[in-house]
Formats: sequence, structure tokens, C-alpha cells
Amino acid sequence: MRADNINVILHNMTNSPDDWTVNKFHALHKSGVKIWIGNSVFGYHIKKPEYQELGLIDKYKLHRQLKLLVKKKSP
Repeated sequence: MRADNINVILHNMTNSPDDWTVNKFHALHKSGVKIWIGNSVFGYHIKKPEYQELGLIDKYKLHRQLKLLVKKKSP
């Protein structure tokens, strides 16, 4: 199940970008999911609801999706 978590997150970022807020250190979902993004792509990990390290490929996928998310949300 844990390997699927990132796929669910990426899908949600694509389909429900308004449910996410992104600041300098975190990507936060309205459900309480919290992703640390403060130390560049190599430091990305899921903090809540349960700590989870990500593999390098998943970190890269998350990085790409975060860039799109920020672009969608900017005025």
C-alpha cells in the first residue's frame, strides 16, 4: 500500500489542485497530508499522516507535479 501512496497524491494534485497549498517548506492537503519539500528534491518525504521516505524516481515525479501545481495556482 505504501508504494501506492505517492501515486494517489500525484493523481490528487493533478485533479484537485485547489485542495493543496504549497509554501517554501511544505505541500499541504486539506485532509492533513503534509509533504516536506524544504531541502530540494533530495529531501522530499511525507511527514503526515505517517512518515514515509520516497524513492528517487518518486521524488522526481513529485517535484515535477509540484511545479505544475504551483503554476496552476499562481495568478
